[in-house]
Amino acid sequence: MYSNIRAAVVGSINMDLILNMEKVPQAGENLLGTHYGYANGGKGANQAIGLSRLGAKTKLIGKVANDANGQKLLKNLTNNNVDISDVSISGSQTGLAAIILDGEGRNRIVVYEGANAEIDPSEAADCIKDDLDLLLVQFETREEVVISAVNRAVEKGITTVVDCGPAKKIALEEMQGITIITPNESETKALTGIFPDNEETILEASKILLRRSKARYAVLKLGERGCSVWDGESLKMLPAYPSKVVDTTAAGDCFTAAMALEFMRSGDMIAACEMGNRAGSIAVSRMGAEASMPTVNEITKQ
Repeated sequence: MYSNIRAAVVGSINMDLILNMEKVPQAGENLLGTHYGYANGGKGANQAIGLSRLGAKTKLIGKVANDANGQKLLKNLTNNNVDISDVSISGSQTGLAAIILDGEGRNRIVVYEGANAEIDPSEAADCIKDDLDLLLVQFETREEVVISAVNRAVEKGITTVVDCGPAKKIALEEMQGITIITPNESETKALTGIFPDNEETILEASKILLRRSKARYAVLKLGERGCSVWDGESLKMLPAYPSKVVDTTAAGDCFTAAMALEFMRSGDMIAACEMGNRAGSIAVSRMGAEASMPTVNEITKQ
């Protein structure tokens, strides 16, 4: 379905430490957790594996350290058919994300950047070649890396999708001509000062995002409410698919990967977001980040 699409992801590679508990403790409170474990993660790696599982020819541009976590993460990427030839193994410490999950499946995440903060912007941009169809970036690397990669892709006419996670302020004006900019609710607030809690605020925030980035589309990920699409002329709201929520970790990454590939295939932004919603509904029903990423067969069965 997407096997003819050549994609690259510039982004983070992390080991995830998942801490499960019935509720999150308050300051000074001591609680017993239920269980903990480790999982392969990082928004860049999540999206690369999401693209690969959906059939795209995918490479990841990033950095890890030559340590146990780095080696495990690279092996997992290779096992998921992600090209790691542009992943540098020279970082000081492989990135780590501590993920707190409460009894309702809601997450809180603390990220230790490590090697992800040491990616060289010019080296990352130089890995973006003319043979690519699609580039995905997120904000788990330095701003300079994101801007450099996006501008190189735009310069080459490559479809460019900017996932705005995690929430932070970033100079969108320095990377003009994005194809799709896609923040979630908290990321929208960080970039526009507006929390998208109704159609009026969704539209207002979407207009700001397009004005600042000169993007073609603003796609807001709205959690259990689904997503919205603004193309500069009309706003469309697309409801989420029903799902039993187990773990929301990487649901946004899953949505972005599926949405980007369907847009590349069909050129239809509404169909692309429907596909993203389908993929996201599967991801939230499973534990883990990369482990929750669905295949094409699983999405098309819905």
